[in-house]
Amino acid sequence: MKKAVLLTLLIGIVSVSAQAQKLTYGAKVSGGIAYQQIKNTEIRSTGSIKTFNIKGVVQMPVKNNFWLEGALGIVGKGGVFYQDALTTTVHLTYLELPAEIMRKFTFTNLGIFYLGAGGYISGGIGGKLDYETPGTKSTDKLKFGEDLDARRYDTGLDFSTGFEFRNHVTFNMGYKLGLNNIASVPQQDTGTSVVRNREFTIGLGYLLK
Repeated sequence: MKKAVLLTLLIGIVSVSAQAQKLTYGAKVSGGIAYQQIKNTEIRSTGSIKTFNIKGVVQMPVKNNFWLEGALGIVGKGGVFYQDALTTTVHLTYLELPAEIMRKFTFTNLGIFYLGAGGYISGGIGGKLDYETPGTKSTDKLKFGEDLDARRYDTGLDFSTGFEFRNHVTFNMGYKLGLNNIASVPQQDTGTSVVRNREFTIGLGYLLK
């Protein structure tokens, strides 16, 4: 019995080691635009903000040119809201953990084209609220919490595409579709029933193979 357990453990260790040798590591940096879907009858219109993201990635081959990619990074989100004479700009910073399944296609000798889809979970680590009227400007620190400015955790779908060149440089495009309603209790009490994050990004990266 003990021999069987040890053999199973040994096989598991060898398997993990073999997979680890195939892992691809790297980093990706991107910029883009973020906006928020909002439900509030007093909001006349919405706008977008510029964002900056950085993340470390790990890729593992699965089968038939399918790969799994996991990452950990810092992500910016938010939006702009126009309400009568008041303009509110929301800046949110998250620590985010996305995971995707990718399909890679060899593209002549230039490199590899890929498509990916998956999901993400993120936790708010910072943010600010900028207020502007025709005569004044002010800024408040955003506080995360169910009874504060916004709910801390966000989840959603993650879609990506791009190109991996032979020199290990990557060109990446992505879209994040937030599914979690991050509107806090005070927001809902004052008429904002739904707030969901949206983001489109373009960037570059580098993979160590």
